Amino acid sequence: MPDSDISNNSAHFVPLSVIMDQHAGQLLTYMQEHETRNVVITLPVRIDVAGKRKQPFFVAVGVTFDFETPEALVDEVERQCPNDHLCLFAWVPAHLFGSEDFGIAIDEIRVGENLQNGLVGEVIDKAAVEQAVTTLAASWQGKCYVDKNLH
Repeated sequence: MPDSDISNNSAHFVPLSVIMDQHAGQLLTYMQEHETRNVVITLPVRIDVAGKRKQPFFVAVGVTFDFETPEALVDEVERQCPNDHLCLFAWVPAHLFGSEDFGIAIDEIRVGENLQNGLVGEVIDKAAVEQAVTTLAASWQGKCYVDKNLH
């Protein structure tokens, strides 16, 4: 995979169904095949919510090595989110893996922490995000990120 600086490069937006069907549920395989370091996994889903009818959600989990902040990703997720869906975005800043700053950031959409965490957790589990992050972070550890366009 190409080296890069951390400068909000582009990201692949891919439905979870593609990772499940074409890559055996392995985000790592998708990232290696497409030579990308930045992916946003999307999942439109309808969930029965207690006291309400089925509610539509558009879950998007960004797994990135080249983004310092998720703002550009959030903007694109909101653009892609169907009008009748609640948009739920989570960001896995993989470039921080192994540091004290690493963690998963989940937007608050006021449907309850358990539901939000469950939806994000489903995407993370089904796409084997943890395996992808740990494997890729280990393989890139110690590499110098250089913008080749500067030379």
